[in-house]
Amino acid sequence: MKKRLEKKMEKRKREQIHRLLDLALDINGLEPREQKVTGNLPTVFFDFSGHVGRISIRTYSAGWTPGKDSDTEIWPRAYKLSELSDAVRRVNTLKAESPGAATPRDSR
Repeated sequence: MKKRLEKKMEKRKREQIHRLLDLALDINGLEPREQKVTGNLPTVFFDFSGHVGRISIRTYSAGWTPGKDSDTEIWPRAYKLSELSDAVRRVNTLKAESPGAATPRDSR
């Protein structure tokens, strides 16, 4: 029984991580997102550091430029479902507040 619950929790954590990456792709699209190319469209960076089990999500609401600090940083631990769920909620909010967020159709 314990193994089954552990597998279920692992699956839920992975789903949340996949959702975070999907949201980043929804906001960015698949094309280059540097401010000089896209203007003021929002840009999201998604990094996974496997050696510490942590995700880094950085957002630039008016686009990314070299040397500019991010507007928002979210650092959920990949092994904490509550932190992942909170990160998904926060990125969903950022996406909703970003009128220039890409849609899958825009990134083709």
